[in-house]
Amino acid sequence: MRLALSLSLARARAALPLALALLVASALVTAAPARADDGYCDFVQGAASAESAISLAPEVFAQFGQIESPSVVSVSDGSSLRFLGGVRWSLSGVYEGLVLRARAKADCRRHQAFEHVRGETLYRALEARAKVLEEALPQAEKLLAQATADFEARRSTAQEATATRLRVEELRRTAQETRRAMRELPAPGGDASGALGAFHRADDDIERHDARLRRARGIDLNVRLGIDQFLESTAMGESASGTFAVVSLGVNLGVLFQGSGNARAAAGRRRLVRTGRDPISVEATNELVEATARRAQDTAALEGDLDRQMEALNRVGGDDSKRFRQILWFDLVKARAERAYHEAHLAALKQVLGS
Repeated sequence: MRLALSLSLARARAALPLALALLVASALVTAAPARADDGYCDFVQGAASAESAISLAPEVFAQFGQIESPSVVSVSDGSSLRFLGGVRWSLSGVYEGLVLRARAKADCRRHQAFEHVRGETLYRALEARAKVLEEALPQAEKLLAQATADFEARRSTAQEATATRLRVEELRRTAQETRRAMRELPAPGGDASGALGAFHRADDDIERHDARLRRARGIDLNVRLGIDQFLESTAMGESASGTFAVVSLGVNLGVLFQGSGNARAAAGRRRLVRTGRDPISVEATNELVEATARRAQDTAALEGDLDRQMEALNRVGGDDSKRFRQILWFDLVKARAERAYHEAHLAALKQVLGS
């Protein structure tokens, strides 16, 4: 019986590293850490602030020389040296500047929602893995101390002691890397329910502001205030001068035909974001949920197999069984950590979807 059990355990050990490696690799592919403050909001809002400053501020203008005068204005001595200056303020430009800043805020909210969906769900998954690994580390240190004592007492070989040391070191390194990945992610900020909906709403706001900008570019409403003075004396011995205030409005007739284009653009963008072609769409997130659920089931099944093998070894006893139990224990910890990772990730993703 002991020989058959040893053979079955040997085959299981040969398959376990590959299975665990595939599970860890799949988790790392899903993970795409991004720092909590990556500067994106400062970038988009700073650029919008700089660009809108030109639109919001008035323009100072000045003209000097022989400026063509309207036919109703005449100067008897024929001179036309003239100064024209003042302030021009584009009211339509003010509108564009405000919309541009509002769009940047929506873009920032969209990015933050993305981080909420991807970053916080991954943080919770890593946190669950770290908890399992850190709870196992004290037992791993005990196994290492026992292996060292057995080697010094000549009850085991140097190869066995080294193998135990390598497994403990791998466990330590995995725990450290998991904590390091957590530090690079935003810590959960509370209930994540509906975060995907917040992302979609922010994206809709971006397209709505884009439509307003396209419409505003077809309208030019501005106010001009200033002075208009002839610098040479007229025949009456006085210089003709005066102030002016003008409101002008120009409308490009193309704005009458923008409605259908803006509606089509909004519908297309909404369809793009909510389908699998967008990395954070409902379909893409649902696919991620399904994949994570399968990984959670696989790791749970693997952990169950390892538990049953551990129980069988505990019943057998003996030195050979002890060595196998130590090897199997490390594999069991890895499987348990990956199961905790995928189950926590799955729960967080479902919460994000608002289910």
